[in-house]
Amino acid sequence: MLLYRCLFTLALPLVVLALLLRVVRRVESFGDFQERLGFWPKLSSEPIIWCHAASNGELSAARPMIEKLKDTNALLITCNSVSGKQLVQSWGFKNTQCRLAPLDLAWLHRRIIQKNDFRMFTLFEADFWPNRLNTLKNASVPISLIGGRISDKSATGWARFGGLASRIFGSFDLVCAQDGASEKRLRNLGGRSFGPRIALKSFYQASKTVTPNPERMDTWLAASTHQGEDEILLSAQKQILERAPHIKMILAPRHPKRGDEIAKIAQNLGFKTKQRSKGDSFDQTNAIFIADTLGEMDKWYAASGICFVAGSLVAKGGHTPFEPLAHNCAILHGPHLENFAEPYAALATHQGARMCQNAEDVANNVLALLESDVATEQLQNARNALGAAQTLDKVLDALQHTLKS
Repeated sequence: MLLYRCLFTLALPLVVLALLLRVVRRVESFGDFQERLGFWPKLSSEPIIWCHAASNGELSAARPMIEKLKDTNALLITCNSVSGKQLVQSWGFKNTQCRLAPLDLAWLHRRIIQKNDFRMFTLFEADFWPNRLNTLKNASVPISLIGGRISDKSATGWARFGGLASRIFGSFDLVCAQDGASEKRLRNLGGRSFGPRIALKSFYQASKTVTPNPERMDTWLAASTHQGEDEILLSAQKQILERAPHIKMILAPRHPKRGDEIAKIAQNLGFKTKQRSKGDSFDQTNAIFIADTLGEMDKWYAASGICFVAGSLVAKGGHTPFEPLAHNCAILHGPHLENFAEPYAALATHQGARMCQNAEDVANNVLALLESDVATEQLQNARNALGAAQTLDKVLDALQHTLKS
């Protein structure tokens, strides 16, 4: 712990400089900079539950739980990005404040804790900052981890620092893991007090009802692609067009800044492209549309009848199947599924999704889903696999028992 504190303190001038450059470039405001340095007024005269989720995805997944918590408590929600803060503000929750998460400095967190009466700190999914957790623990603020997940690679990395890992993961007064594999890894790293498991992303709801229809089946979506996947998926589209020239493709990269890079790959394969970041709109006459912006995934799901869930053709562990299912998209995926192993295993058992190893597999499966009633049947199988109702009540009850009175 001491070594971590020393290293972070040494890196602090560079971190502050990087944040100031973001202000100069107008990526963030000076107020955002101040929030990251913990210059907050007193938040409330009431006791507060502090909720933290790293990014937009975690925030969206945690929203049903946060909505339940806000009914009986004043809330502080922190996140790591300006877009995440804007997302929370758009919810319009009463008795709820949102701040950018402060840098991981013990003295900074002590100052924030001394100004406010925190009944609990609730971390959603994963964002394990040692000084934050250690300072909360030393201040006797109960700490909970909800929907906790950790990959095998991350767990192996933490295990190299056995003492620090034990101290950090042992600091949680309640751990509700996402699945059995994450629970085992968290336990091996020092986690002790385990409650009911909960996959927060299974509560995802589409912003509006999307019904299956023939027009949507003319478009397929490659969702949240990573480097190494785009060429495979674009090559699949080339094969699809040879047999079904009317089929369109939306490619949404995980990191929108890769849009220009992907456009070059597509052009080298002979495609003309349109890019959302250039102000283009999705046009049914265009074979390749690159959706390289943030905050519009619901729109691309709604336009597509088939979704290839990326992060699964390369070793990224795969992304959630719950979002495409909520939008009534038939699901395709690759072999790397560690992040959501249990849901994908259920989908495989119920024939609710299709595994693809390469471009030819993707092309063949997209074309197979175009056949009469095939996608409809697969969608129903997927609902049967993932539709088992989860309840928040058990987790909320466990949280209630953890709250500081």
